[in-house]
Amino acid sequence: MLRSLWLRLLALVFAASAFAAETDPELYVLPPWTIAEHATRPQPAARTDYFASTLGPAAVVTAADWADRSVATLAEALRHAPGVMLQESFGGFEPPRLSIRGSGLDSAPTSRGVALLVDGLPLARADGSFHAGLFDPQLFPRVEIFRGTLHMALTPAVLGGVLNAATLAPTAAPALSLRAEAGDFGYQRAQLTATGATPAQAALSHQSADGWRAHSAQRRTALQVAAHRPLGARSQLEASVYAATADYEVPGPLTLADAQAAPRSVSAAVRRDQPHRDSTLVRAAAQFKSGGPDGETAVGFAALRLTDTFFQLQPNGVTDLTATAFSGHATWAHRVDSGGFGHQLLARVIVTTGTDDVERILNSLAQRGAPFGAYRARATTVAFNAEDVVWLRPNLALGLGCTALTGERDIAGRAPSPLLQHALDFDDLSPRAALLWSPAGQVSFHAAVSRGLEPPVFDDLVVVQGSHPNLTLALRPLKPQSAVTVEAGANGTAGAFDWSVTVYQAEWRNEILRLADVAGLPRGAVNASPTRHAGVEASLRWHILTGADRLTLTATGTSGRFHFKDDPVYGRNRLAGAPPHTGATELRYENWRHWYAAAESTWVAGPIPVDHAGRLTYGGHALLNLRAGWRFTPRCHAFVAVRNVLDRRHLASTAGVLDLARNPAATSIFLPGPGRTFTLGLEWKFF
Repeated sequence: MLRSLWLRLLALVFAASAFAAETDPELYVLPPWTIAEHATRPQPAARTDYFASTLGPAAVVTAADWADRSVATLAEALRHAPGVMLQESFGGFEPPRLSIRGSGLDSAPTSRGVALLVDGLPLARADGSFHAGLFDPQLFPRVEIFRGTLHMALTPAVLGGVLNAATLAPTAAPALSLRAEAGDFGYQRAQLTATGATPAQAALSHQSADGWRAHSAQRRTALQVAAHRPLGARSQLEASVYAATADYEVPGPLTLADAQAAPRSVSAAVRRDQPHRDSTLVRAAAQFKSGGPDGETAVGFAALRLTDTFFQLQPNGVTDLTATAFSGHATWAHRVDSGGFGHQLLARVIVTTGTDDVERILNSLAQRGAPFGAYRARATTVAFNAEDVVWLRPNLALGLGCTALTGERDIAGRAPSPLLQHALDFDDLSPRAALLWSPAGQVSFHAAVSRGLEPPVFDDLVVVQGSHPNLTLALRPLKPQSAVTVEAGANGTAGAFDWSVTVYQAEWRNEILRLADVAGLPRGAVNASPTRHAGVEASLRWHILTGADRLTLTATGTSGRFHFKDDPVYGRNRLAGAPPHTGATELRYENWRHWYAAAESTWVAGPIPVDHAGRLTYGGHALLNLRAGWRFTPRCHAFVAVRNVLDRRHLASTAGVLDLARNPAATSIFLPGPGRTFTLGLEWKFF
């Protein structure tokens, strides 16, 4: 069936190319794939992200990056963004292990420690956690990545960083395009994108797959609509809607021996309990902006509703979640000349509030059993931000800022667990300072120190206890975690080279670590003793050939050492779940005849600890991916991709971490990565 699908798609490619060749003969070259670090521009108009994007490490991934490649997962979409660690989980769009600078290392299947925003407003529950599997990055013209805690004016209460998706490209021209992909193991994806002159954009995608492993079928449909309407010469109204629905089977973890010998298999527990997840999210947002060359004033509001039904294995049962969240901001960002210096000033208030209604039910042989717990959780967070970036010289800038944070997390049990009661209040003041120096037009250096605070999310505070069928819910009181980060970096251009490098060290207090028992099943979160996160984030682009024929080498590497500081039990052991090094490199050639080819290598360096005691580890891996394509006309483009060309068996990640691997050989926690897969794609631009 797959072969016939490929033949039909090939026939469509050649039919479209023949038609397009007759109607549109002019030459066309798509923009090259780029990952751009921030560029320094003295004294531009103030923006809401000015402090973070100018003085701190930031990267941008645009729609052009996906124009000539197959992107099936969030990890593939952000693979070449330095500092972002994305380890595949069960395959496809299922939430990966997402972490920036070690924050949220073990938070899958619900991500925390990193904020997910759309146009600066959260695409998350009120406590900051989010379902990464409902986010389709290819529906957005660009995704901005801010690393560390210099981003606090964008969103408070996370320590890793920010992923911010923009709904409209600044200079988008009217266009209508259709993109279709098909591949091994039933993989299919289609996306229709329309851009109007209002400006406005609508994008609809559908993705499905049978899965490489047994019991791993999945489907996702996502819609993104946005429009900007001018209200006078200097004001505009922005409105957007994002909706997504996803359902997928969960093949579950395996022991190390089974993951290596039979990676496509599933355990007996998975065959018995049939774990799967079904989620729907709807979010609407509106913002009013008014401004000119010196900056802007903005007010924005977003409302989100999430329903999530997750059938897990018997020891954790079934979770029924209905979440509502409301967020808003009022921002004043302007450039002011005072005392002979240019000041980029920012004042911003951010408010987030909402509730989660959760019911926990027994999983009785893949059927709903008796309820064993229910609760309502409410989160409120209010942040006041003030920043000033002053240009002391045309090539020297000093930034100072602070965030005053206050909030609460309340949990109230409902029948059959009315005694589940907890209230957490927190108040904090986090300063930050940074220095930027550009001694030459093509090179800049930055140094910064910043502090941040992150409260626990509801999934940290409530834990399942007992053994099936005698399960109960219990509270695990936690303190907010905090970190003080010192970092320095440089980026620039030297001839054919574009490069960037950032080094950092963060001292963490009360780090929230989710642990599992000996069988790899969740047992809750704890506040750890003091820990230290340190690392290097680097990227390099070498334009080997330019002109009609282009040859480009791109490399990205992220190294991290996250460890305890003289813990009474674990000493100075590494934190479990963090690879010492991850990276990717790609060599891409594009011919003047409009065909191209690329070879990409991705790697994860080991040994990677599974437990904090360091008794159980697994090795890293290096994979080779190939892709090629042909641009028949300005409107028609076909490509083919081969992932894991050598069909290497490897471990993608683990399902959580352990405190102590008491019986390593019997510990089911490993997630095998997929073998070799082929994908064929076609993109057709109607105008």
